[in-house]
Amino acid sequence: MKTLFTAAVAGLAGVTAMTPASAGTFSIGNSYALDCYQAAHVRDHDTNAIYHCNLALDQEGLDAGNRAATLVNRGVLFMRNRNYSMAERDFHRAMSTDDGNPEAYLNMAISRLQQNENDTSVMPMIEKALALNTKEQALAYYSRGVLNERNGAIRQAYYDYKKAHELAPDWDEPSRDLERYQVVKK
Repeated sequence: MKTLFTAAVAGLAGVTAMTPASAGTFSIGNSYALDCYQAAHVRDHDTNAIYHCNLALDQEGLDAGNRAATLVNRGVLFMRNRNYSMAERDFHRAMSTDDGNPEAYLNMAISRLQQNENDTSVMPMIEKALALNTKEQALAYYSRGVLNERNGAIRQAYYDYKKAHELAPDWDEPSRDLERYQVVKK
């Protein structure tokens, strides 16, 4: 029995509503690193929050893991301000500092998706975030669904949206995207 998946092409409301992974990573450093994490966690993106991230990176002797976490958190704040070049710079630095930080890869992918990039370079970032067991599993599957749908892989997009919905049933975006699909059994 074959199953056909169709999706309304109009929409992809989730792409514009997609937000960075909440608080990239918790970093244990002193107060500035904690302030940076909390700002990213509560979606605060004023310049004072970025300033605290800068102070943490410049003045606190963070180990590699906490430095990478703080870079991710600052990148999240930049991304919320739509300063994608600065956000991606921080995500690249976080990956270079700690290539095992899944949130750096996921947030880099989200940054690219928010800029409507659909190329094949985005998928490996999402896959790596999933392989490294990102804390934001639902967001990773949702992001992969968006990318799959943009690139015409409708069946895979459907399954990714479905998985995102299973992982986060109270999150509206996957549910709305799933409503656009019609599963037809042949």
